[in-house]
Amino acid sequence: MNKNKKEKKPRTIKPIDPKMWERIQSLRLMDDDFMTIVFSGDNKLTGFLLQILLNRTDLTVKQSMTQKEKHNIFGRSVRLDILAVDTEGRQYNIEIQRADKGASEKRARYNLSMLDSHSLKKNDDFEALPETYIIFITENDIYKKGKPIYRVRQIIELEGENPISFDNGVHTIYVNGAYNGEDAIGWLMHDFRESNADKMHYAEIAERVRFHKHEDGEVSTVCRAFEEYGREKAEEARKEARAETRKEERTSFAKKLLLKNKLPLEDIAEVANLPLEQVQQLAEQIKL
Repeated sequence: MNKNKKEKKPRTIKPIDPKMWERIQSLRLMDDDFMTIVFSGDNKLTGFLLQILLNRTDLTVKQSMTQKEKHNIFGRSVRLDILAVDTEGRQYNIEIQRADKGASEKRARYNLSMLDSHSLKKNDDFEALPETYIIFITENDIYKKGKPIYRVRQIIELEGENPISFDNGVHTIYVNGAYNGEDAIGWLMHDFRESNADKMHYAEIAERVRFHKHEDGEVSTVCRAFEEYGREKAEEARKEARAETRKEERTSFAKKLLLKNKLPLEDIAEVANLPLEQVQQLAEQIKL
C-alpha cells in the first residue's frame, strides 16, 4: 500500500429535512422548477424530448440551457424554462405552463421577440434569423379540443382563392399536458404528470428523474435549488410590495396637487412620476 497516497475523504451529505424529502418525491416534470433541474445542460435528454414532441429523428441538440434569462434594457425581461439549439442552428424554447393564462398567444409572441432580439448582431441580414420553435407544454387542454398537439399555422389570405403559407421560420406549438392517448405524446405527457419514476413509460426520462430524487448528492442539489427559488420568490414579492407602496405614495401626492388646482395635469404627471392617463382619471374622480 502506498502510504504517500492521500486517502479520499468521504463526501459529507447534509441530512435532508423529512418535509423537504416528501416534497421532492411528489415533484413532477410538470412542475417547471423541477423540470429545469432534470433537463439542465443535458443535450441528449433535451434532444430526446424534442424528437417526441416534433415527431422527428433527425434532430441533435448541441446546446441546452435551463432558466436562461433574456434581458431587455427597455422593458420586461424573460426567463426561459429550456432554450436549446440543434446542430442545424435551429433554436427551441420549451415552456411548462400550469396556469392557462401563462401560455397566452401574446406570451408566445413576447418570448419569440426576445429570442429574435438576441439572435442578430448589428449588421447581420434579417435572413440570418434562425428557425425558431416556441413550445408550450400546458397542464390543461387550453383549446379544449382533446388534441395532443396544436400547431399554429401562419397564412396569407387571398380573396376567392386558397390561402398560401407565410413562412417566416417561426413554429408555435401547444402540447396538451392532459392528453392520455396510447401514443408517443400520450406516454410523454403521462411521464410529465407522474411523480414516481418507476411508473414512467420512457426509461430515458425515468432514469434522470430517479437520479435527481434518490442520489444523495443530487437530492441535496434539488434542495438547494428549491431554497434558492424560495428566496428569489420572496425577494420578488418584497420588491412588488415596495413598488406598490411607492405607487400609492405617488398617487396620493398627485391627488394633493390636483386638489390645490394650481398645476396643469401634464406637470402633475411629471412631478408625481405617473402616466398622464392615470392623472386624468384621478382628476375625473375628484370632480365626481
